[in-house]
Amino acid sequence: MSELQKRIQKVQRRESGARMGFGPVSKELPRAMLLIARAADAAGAKASVEAGADLALIDAADASAAATALAALDKKAGAGAVVPSLDEAGAAALRAAGCDFVVSGLATTAAAAVKTDEMGQVVVASSALDDTTLRALGPLQLDALFLERENGPMTLGQQLEVVRIASLSNCVLLVTTGVEVSLQELRVLRDSGCAAVVIPAGASKEAIGQLVERLKAVPPPRKGGKKEHDIAMVPSLASHAEEHDHDDEDDE
Repeated sequence: MSELQKRIQKVQRRESGARMGFGPVSKELPRAMLLIARAADAAGAKASVEAGADLALIDAADASAAATALAALDKKAGAGAVVPSLDEAGAAALRAAGCDFVVSGLATTAAAAVKTDEMGQVVVASSALDDTTLRALGPLQLDALFLERENGPMTLGQQLEVVRIASLSNCVLLVTTGVEVSLQELRVLRDSGCAAVVIPAGASKEAIGQLVERLKAVPPPRKGGKKEHDIAMVPSLASHAEEHDHDDEDDE
């Protein structure tokens, strides 16, 4: 199980109010979603994690370049890579470099390169994907879908499109956003199926710290009858339950 998937499961348990195990209860406020920071190199990835990001995501021209950058990071950092295409050799190089998860295109990723038991796989999604394709993604056991969207307030129509992608694919979403995203926009993203926000490279330590505090301040999904208006469509990772690593539960 990838570090990305483990952390998504933690977020889902905390959002639902569920606790497993008998470890001590953390006094720190939980974040409503993961914070993933994009980076151009290992130095940028390390700086973003030290500033408070949960995970780093290195943008690279190809898998070889990503592997070189990832090899310079601590293997426990939980860093991933974004590459335009992925073949078997590229996937092997990334795994050897300690890549936790890789983001690549649906049409540019070799099926044989995907081994989700060895490295997390995230596929780029967009509103262009039809309902049939989205439904077919579920059995692939992807870690998540990566969705790029423009900065700024989300319209109701845009929110429904995000909900469509998340609900039909039964996959959680990693959604790009600006580091200045408001608390209310974060709530909308969480309720629409987003498990992590992905911010651009180069965000300052102060900006990342402020975003962390806003993520902690997002109110939990409301529970109740049909009169409640929160969508709360975050898909479950139940399909990966048999791979669950119980060692990560004691730190909650």
